[in-house]
Amino acid sequence: MNTHIAGIPKAGGTDMPSTQDFEDLYGVTEERAFSFWASHLHETIGSDEWSRIRDSTGVYLASVLGHFCLQSIDRADVLSPDYSPSELEFRQFADLTQIAEMMMQQLTSAKNPLWMESAGAHILLYAGFFQNQNKDRHNIEFYSAMGRECYLMAAVGKRERTMKLMAAGFRQYLFHLANLHRNLQESRYLIRPVN
Repeated sequence: MNTHIAGIPKAGGTDMPSTQDFEDLYGVTEERAFSFWASHLHETIGSDEWSRIRDSTGVYLASVLGHFCLQSIDRADVLSPDYSPSELEFRQFADLTQIAEMMMQQLTSAKNPLWMESAGAHILLYAGFFQNQNKDRHNIEFYSAMGRECYLMAAVGKRERTMKLMAAGFRQYLFHLANLHRNLQESRYLIRPVN
């Protein structure tokens, strides 16, 4: 199973470890990563809600988390003024501030649906899964609205339905991902540092 977000190609940087690197080094395959996230989302969200979203946005959410856990991001590279992915590449973002800056540029120039999806997925990661780390520095409600708009701007072509569903439930998905992070932190699956 391909966990790149909805079939989006990997970032093209040569220094970035590939999915094969993760599999070779850690024994983590795309399928196992996807299964891990899907099962923990199911557990966190609950069976009723999971059965309602599983075949639409649930699979997408698990693929977003799977994508990010298998992709390395070089923060310095992404923040560099020389970072310029093509319009056909999944754009990486180092933090929420960088997403807001790009969003303002997109609102005043030609829109790139792929980059809008990427921005929405990064907001899910930073303002959802890592909400606890970001809530004191960033207004989560602001990014919730921005993430919704990102997915609406990404709603084109054959992916229109999924992107609109993501936009419609964006606030709830941030809540679910924050709970997922909390549950994993409290569970035995987290590797805790030895004191």
